[in-house]
Amino acid sequence: MRQLTRKLSILVCLIVLSAGQTQLVFAKSVNYPAPPISLQQPNQLAATGTQATSLNDLKGKVVYVDFWASWCVPCRRSFPWMNQIQQQYGDDLVVLAINLDQEPELAQQFLQDNPAAFHVEFNSNGELAQAYQVVGMPSSYLIDKRGQVRFAHTGFFTKQISKYEHSITQLIAE
Repeated sequence: MRQLTRKLSILVCLIVLSAGQTQLVFAKSVNYPAPPISLQQPNQLAATGTQATSLNDLKGKVVYVDFWASWCVPCRRSFPWMNQIQQQYGDDLVVLAINLDQEPELAQQFLQDNPAAFHVEFNSNGELAQAYQVVGMPSSYLIDKRGQVRFAHTGFFTKQISKYEHSITQLIAE
């Protein structure tokens, strides 16, 4: 069953990446309440000045939620950028990366190779991905200070970084 799930996930990722080459995938404007997220891992959000235990505790801050997996090639490119934006925007932005690997050792190896200077949650049962209707890896959701999902994109494209950052600065300025 794990092999089938993994193969289907890789197939979805390849389809999404192919679509991205034709500009079908990028940030779409949305406006709906962010599905709840409970933070189970030891608090790595100290840099944001909060002792958050849930996404709801982060209201008043812009939150960048990123779903990733160890097998995802674009995820390897997104981690350095997420480290950079967490440092650049400091307390104005919380980067929250949610790993969907069913085998924790794969996620841990990925994190050794691609260190994260932001909070990482593990959700191997995929309930959070289902709540956010994730269709490919990585999938990211930008949540405003009121807890509304305002932008969503699938994939990570270095040519789109300025657009990703424009979305972040727009929400920080609100």
